[in-house]
Amino acid sequence: MGVMGARSTRLLALASGIAAIAFALSMWFQGRRTSDVVPSVTYQLEPRNMNQWTSFGGRWEIVDGAVKSNSFERGAKLLAGSSHWSNYTLNTDIWFDGPAADMGVVIRTNDEAEGVDAYNGYFVGLRSLDGTLVLGRANYAWIEVLPVTIPGGIRPSNWYRLRVTAYGCHIASSVTNLATGQTAWIAFHENWCVKSGRFGLRTLNANAKWRNINIEPATWGDYHDLELHAAFVQHPVSVQGPPWWTPWHVGMLFAGVLGLALLSQLSYFRFRTWKADTITRERERLAHEIHDTMAQGFAGVGYQIQGIRRSIVRDEHLDSHHIAEQLNVAYQLVRSCHEEASRTIAMLGSASPKIQHNLLGALAETARKTAGDKIKTLAELKGNPVSLSLRLADALLHIGQEAIANAVGHGDPTTLKIILTYEAGSVELAIDDNGSGFEYTPQTAGFGILGMQKRARNVSGTLDIFSTPGQGTQVHVKASLQERRFRNGLVRILKDTLRGS
Repeated sequence: MGVMGARSTRLLALASGIAAIAFALSMWFQGRRTSDVVPSVTYQLEPRNMNQWTSFGGRWEIVDGAVKSNSFERGAKLLAGSSHWSNYTLNTDIWFDGPAADMGVVIRTNDEAEGVDAYNGYFVGLRSLDGTLVLGRANYAWIEVLPVTIPGGIRPSNWYRLRVTAYGCHIASSVTNLATGQTAWIAFHENWCVKSGRFGLRTLNANAKWRNINIEPATWGDYHDLELHAAFVQHPVSVQGPPWWTPWHVGMLFAGVLGLALLSQLSYFRFRTWKADTITRERERLAHEIHDTMAQGFAGVGYQIQGIRRSIVRDEHLDSHHIAEQLNVAYQLVRSCHEEASRTIAMLGSASPKIQHNLLGALAETARKTAGDKIKTLAELKGNPVSLSLRLADALLHIGQEAIANAVGHGDPTTLKIILTYEAGSVELAIDDNGSGFEYTPQTAGFGILGMQKRARNVSGTLDIFSTPGQGTQVHVKASLQERRFRNGLVRILKDTLRGS
């Protein structure tokens, strides 16, 4: 029972809370609906009812059944009603004195403050300077439609009856001279109108009085009765703002163009510098290529010819066979230099040397020429071969040639394997021999191995050397195909851009 009683208590408290919230919401909606409904009210203009009004500037009082403005302050306002009121008709009588008066009523007003046009709403009133009925929209600025001339003009110390009806986005008004019975009408429509707001009295540079102030709900018929008498329905005229070409904007535009020009010039010089640096680095690379290949070959040729010359000068007795051997060595060096020169020149052009498509064959041919019949050479191709870039093929060729030369010259092998493997996105070259091997450490690497490592780095590849005394040597180099293709594509686009410019 204790548990059931506690649970019942909690459910009762929850139900009570929900009921209280529902009641509060109901009262709020009811109050909101009540405030939206425009009542039919004739204001009792007595001093004790002054608290029904809110003033924004000016000095106001209720005397002898009329609200009186006792100042010439520009734009003084006295407001009443609800900001939720939408469709209503306002009736009042207006009286003024003074040489230049501008007074009337404001309807659907919001966001009020002290000042001439410091509100968002509509003003309908009388202007004595030109004797017209005035209607316009204020939103901390002023937009006025074409005023309507009042028959007989507007004279001080005379009562004028003003009727204003607002329905939807339609506003119409009439003003009648109570002394002569002469009437003028004006009608107005605005697409994007103020839908609701308070009403009030407004004066501009006049001592004025308002009496018989009445507010009542309005229908379309109430508006239509006034609109029928108006000459036409007016619309607000959009006043075009000042031109864009002000001194400030022109100065900002000039500064922007100047900044863009300086940035373009800076970018151009940076591009020229980058281009010059690229050319310089390429020249340095070619210089290293020539030095590492052709210069060494030509040095060997010079050495062989110098040896023959010295033998002849010393009048040594040399048989023709010995001279022929020396000349043959020099010839082979010249031929090798020629091949290297042809390959280097090809790298500068668009032609594709055969090593791009038959790298394995070129290495096998090098091994056969170097080792002859003394060493068994095996060439094996794995995977699906693709065309290599010229730089990658040249790097693998030089690395393979150096590995073959080292194996033949130092390892004394009986078998030499050349394996070229194509995998997804990469290519690997392996030179394996069954020679004497050696103790390999990175610290004791000679110039030949250092050259192979440099060539591997130039193509973003990795070089691995495995060697054990008496068990042969394996040289493996692996490089990416995708990286090279991406880089070559960028280089090609850059070259096309430079060629087009």
